[in-house]
Amino acid sequence: MKHANSINVTVFIVMAACAIIMSAIPIAKAQSGPSLSVTYDLLPYQDFDDPVIDTVVGTDTTFLDHPQAQLRKLRASLSYPIVFSEGRTVLVNDLTYQLIEFKYRELSFPLERLQSASYTLMLQHRLSQKWSVWALGTPSLASDLGAEVTQRDFNFQAAAVFIRHFSERLSLGFGAAYTTQFGSGEVVPILAFDWNNGKNLMAKAILPASLEFWYRPVAAVDLGLLLSGDGNNFRGDPDVYHVADPELRYTMLTVGPAARIRLAKYVRLNIEGGLIGLHRFEFFDGDTEAASHDLKPSQYARIGLNFGA
Repeated sequence: MKHANSINVTVFIVMAACAIIMSAIPIAKAQSGPSLSVTYDLLPYQDFDDPVIDTVVGTDTTFLDHPQAQLRKLRASLSYPIVFSEGRTVLVNDLTYQLIEFKYRELSFPLERLQSASYTLMLQHRLSQKWSVWALGTPSLASDLGAEVTQRDFNFQAAAVFIRHFSERLSLGFGAAYTTQFGSGEVVPILAFDWNNGKNLMAKAILPASLEFWYRPVAAVDLGLLLSGDGNNFRGDPDVYHVADPELRYTMLTVGPAARIRLAKYVRLNIEGGLIGLHRFEFFDGDTEAASHDLKPSQYARIGLNFGA
């Protein structure tokens, strides 16, 4: 059991650290001006993978017949790039907010909503014709905001990636990310690539957290296939969960088709759908795992708007 838990923690740390890079890289490429993006996820009710004990009855032998949980997620991000040295250096400021709301069927549970907010400062600098470096820092807050906000509700992540430009069509990157989401600092490796055929095919990845393939049939439309992960470590209210240091480690992996449609010069519609391959909730009291729940694979839908360059 300890070995399995250590694997879960390692996977989650890698996903959380890679998510920092995932959110910042597309922003850094949009050098011409500020942008605002809003996305909304509406997921169906999902069954639990394992039997759930009826906590209201409070016995170890009474299980709920068909408990289900549903999540709704809202994410908004505001980005402002500042360009120096005739485009060789870009300083990106990004503010991001996310709200996750929970609904249940045949289940009473105190977890109703989680909130996170972060600020990312990213530096992109062209060292030479063949090399670039991206460095960023992200202080963030992740909590249910049920109790007074303290220092333990805040985390810090940082990353540095060196990019080797082989041509205008191919670049590879390698680096590392550092996160304090789990108390002591953790360092994880980052591998990235960006490729296009010079016409209408594109592929990019931040491994092991995301992989994207895109095809552009016409100038205003991109059709793609996405594999991506999302996760965070949220702090809870001790009075609600009745432990000294409640934490929720949330992980979701998705795969499916996507479309990006240019509605106007500065307005783009983003649509995603597909399958939730992994949906996990791990409850901790500090570093001690108290419970873990997986939801069964199901469909997901995501719609978003992007305003700006």
